[in-house]
Amino acid sequence: MSSAFAGNKCPDMQSVKKQIDTVFKKPAMIEAVYPIGIDGFCRVITKYNGNFFIDTNSRYLIKGMIFKLPDRKVDSRFIKFLNKSVSFEAGNGKNYVFVIVDPDCEACRNSSKKMKLFFDNGIKLKFILAPFSSKEAEEKAVKFICKKGNISDYMEGNFNGKVCTTGKLNIWSVMDKLKSRGLVSTPIFITPAGKVLSGEDSVEKVIDESIRGRGEQSP
Repeated sequence: MSSAFAGNKCPDMQSVKKQIDTVFKKPAMIEAVYPIGIDGFCRVITKYNGNFFIDTNSRYLIKGMIFKLPDRKVDSRFIKFLNKSVSFEAGNGKNYVFVIVDPDCEACRNSSKKMKLFFDNGIKLKFILAPFSSKEAEEKAVKFICKKGNISDYMEGNFNGKVCTTGKLNIWSVMDKLKSRGLVSTPIFITPAGKVLSGEDSVEKVIDESIRGRGEQSP
């Protein structure tokens, strides 16, 4: 059996063999285990049991092809809607990124701590509240809109205030539009060119996309 490539995050061949032997009656002869350029997955080459993909935690074997899905994008009409729905802004950059957050989203707060990375690259952040997690989060978002909260209120978790009709309509409209596009897992980042990325681990990629996408128009 040949060795797996050094320095990668793939499980070792002996570990993979143990996993495969629990699935197939015939003992596997592993020839190679190596990364495929997709985070979290490696390719497994065997002599008698075919080829597979395995996740880096050795929990799943996948038989078949892996296809890269096209990048998610939204159109110019959606970008215009987002611009009208901004809850508050942070930074003074000429370029900007929409950040869709939930008041009770811990990952959103973690990504917010990386705001300086955006500012250092001349990127303004346009925050949009989308309280998908609970009714309590929805009430916080409505109160925030009603009192015209700012970045300081958000960072301090200050969502106190009164509920108003304008706030309700704003939040409901935003949530309906985002749901229609399947954008419900916050934090979500959307560039002016319409590129959609999600998760707190996407911050660096969002910044890179924003810098490379300057001057682009959304479809």
